[in-house]
Amino acid sequence: MGGPEISRWLVLAGALAWALVAPAQENDSGQAIEWSADGDSSLSMENGVRQLHMTDNVIITRGGLEIRGDQALIEYSAETNELNRVTVQGAPANYRQSLDEDGGLVTGSGDTILFHTDADGNTVIELVGNAGIRSREMDTQCESIVYVTELELIRASGNCAGAFTPRND
Repeated sequence: MGGPEISRWLVLAGALAWALVAPAQENDSGQAIEWSADGDSSLSMENGVRQLHMTDNVIITRGGLEIRGDQALIEYSAETNELNRVTVQGAPANYRQSLDEDGGLVTGSGDTILFHTDADGNTVIELVGNAGIRSREMDTQCESIVYVTELELIRASGNCAGAFTPRND
C-alpha cells in the first residue's frame, strides 16, 4: 500500500473518526456571545469591523460552547452586530461544548482556537498548533483540526494520532 492508496485510506479513516463526534447543541448558534477577562480590554474599529481585544484568563461562551485562553480577539460587524470571528490564544487555549443527546461533551485544545460561522450558518471551531479534540468515542491529536459542529465534520492536517473507544450501550 503506497502513495494514493494510503492517502485514500487516511481520508476514509478521518471521515469515519469525525462521524463519531456527536453534534453540538442546535440552539448554540442563536445564543449571544458572552465574554470575561481578568486583564485589559480594548475596543477598536477597522473597516466597519469592531475588534474587542482582551487579555488574562479570557472566557468566551455561546450557549453550551466555551473557549478559554490567555488572550482573545472578538471581531464583529459594526453595522449588523454579527460575529465575524473569535481568535483565542493560550498555552494551551481550551474548548468545550455540550452535546444535544445526553449531556456529553466535546473538548479540545490548541495553541490558537478560531471560532466563526461559515457561509451556510454552521459553527466552525479551528484548533491550530498542538491540536487535540476528544469525545466519549474518540480522541485525536494533530497539527491542526477544523470541526464543523452542526455537521459533525472534522478535517485534520499534519501529523495525527488517535484512538476510538467502543460505546457501552
